[in-house]
Amino acid sequence: MPGGKPISITDQEIVEMILFPVVNEACRVLDEGVVIRPSDLDVASVLGMSFPSYRGGIVFWGDTVGAGHIYKSLRKWSELYGNFFKPSKFLEERAAKGIPLSAPAATSSASRSRM
Repeated sequence: MPGGKPISITDQEIVEMILFPVVNEACRVLDEGVVIRPSDLDVASVLGMSFPSYRGGIVFWGDTVGAGHIYKSLRKWSELYGNFFKPSKFLEERAAKGIPLSAPAATSSASRSRM
C-alpha cells in the first residue's frame, strides 16, 4: 500500500505483478550467461515451478505478452514499490529494440553456461 492507502488492481494486474518479475529474472540469468538457451528456462519453468505447459514456458509466455509491455509495467511498479520490480538491462534493451526475449544474443558474452 503506497502511502498506507489501499490500491485497486485488476486480476490481470495481479497475474502480471507475480509473473513479470519471474520473466525479469529469466532475462537476468540469460544476460549473465547462467543459461544459454531461453528454451532451457521454458523447460525449467514448466517442470520446476509448474508453469502451465500450454503457455510454452516463462520466456515464451513473455514473448507473447511482449517485452515492451513487461518493461513498461516493471518500470512503473519499481517507481511505485521499489527495486524488486526494477527491470533488468537485458529486458530494457530487448524492449527498446523490439527484439523477442527468446531471440539469440547478438554477442558471444554468453557463449557458454556457467553451470
